[in-house]
Amino acid sequence: MSIPASDQGLARESAGPPGAERFEALTRRLRIPLLRYFTRRTGSRPDSEELVQDLFLRLLRRPGLMALESIDGYVFEAAANLLRDKVKRERARPLLSAVDLDRIDLADDLPDAEDVIGGRQNLERIQVALKSLSPRARTIVILRRFEDMSHAQIAARLNISVSAVEKHLVRSMAVLRNALQEQG
Repeated sequence: MSIPASDQGLARESAGPPGAERFEALTRRLRIPLLRYFTRRTGSRPDSEELVQDLFLRLLRRPGLMALESIDGYVFEAAANLLRDKVKRERARPLLSAVDLDRIDLADDLPDAEDVIGGRQNLERIQVALKSLSPRARTIVILRRFEDMSHAQIAARLNISVSAVEKHLVRSMAVLRNALQEQG
């Protein structure tokens, strides 16, 4: 979603809506981690590229996105939802060929209020749990889960042993798992 150098002057002259630069910076920063996230789960680079584009399009349409406190968490939650929707569509595809589409009342694909509240509560629980971790443990979780770094890469980056990385991850993931299982 970057602007070619030849068009940058034009882009500056016709400055887009407020927050457009921040959204572009967000897409530049999260594109590669999102590609990794989708590729790990789909096994297909072309599908992953398409999912990233679909996600950014959805995010672009979301009012107030740039004002969110934990925008990265929201983006990856939206990515998980998009992937879940894709799996559901693929499972339903064989069924659709046998159904008279003219007789189906298509429901809105927006999540219902209960799903939104549940998702927000889960996100808040994860945020609180992440904040409760030590800075090193939090860094390790982020590098592993969002940057898709291997245990060895994390160990080298933080100048600690692979065993220490694994121990931090095991404890941290237990804390996060427990946070999600709590009933608020």
